[in-house]
Amino acid sequence: MKTGLLKGQMCGLLLVGLLAGGCSRQVVNVIAADDICKKSIEVHLVGVNRYEKDTWETMSMTEYWTPPENELRKSAKAYTHVIKFGQGPCEIALDKKAPIQGIWKSRKAEYLFVLADLRGIFSDLPGNADARRLILPAIGSEDWGLPPKTINIRIEGGNIVPLTIPK
Repeated sequence: MKTGLLKGQMCGLLLVGLLAGGCSRQVVNVIAADDICKKSIEVHLVGVNRYEKDTWETMSMTEYWTPPENELRKSAKAYTHVIKFGQGPCEIALDKKAPIQGIWKSRKAEYLFVLADLRGIFSDLPGNADARRLILPAIGSEDWGLPPKTINIRIEGGNIVPLTIPK
């Protein structure tokens, strides 16, 4: 009888651990394709809440990346994680203990905007239609499933590709 009770308690603790893990932060890997790894490419990861989503979804990516620094870009520095390719590794991991993840959580970010300063001529289009912008569910969102997965994103010469697909 005691072993049955002990097994039940252990299963309960395991279930609680799994559920708590679903709320935890995730690792994000941003991978530069071989053809752009050595180029000077900047990528911004921005945690955005539902009230900001329309602004970020419709902003001109050309204006965002054109100097002098765009006002929206300037105002978002506190909740933007900047990755620079061209002088280091071709894969950058944003660890689950990275301070920016705590900032996104405190801001109640529901979306992760991945913005890349890709070279070439692009049309300014809203949302994911612009090849320089990818909108994903926020890190830790239930849309990523349980247990939390590593989110892999690939920056290519002509677009941003999610290698991990939300459910």
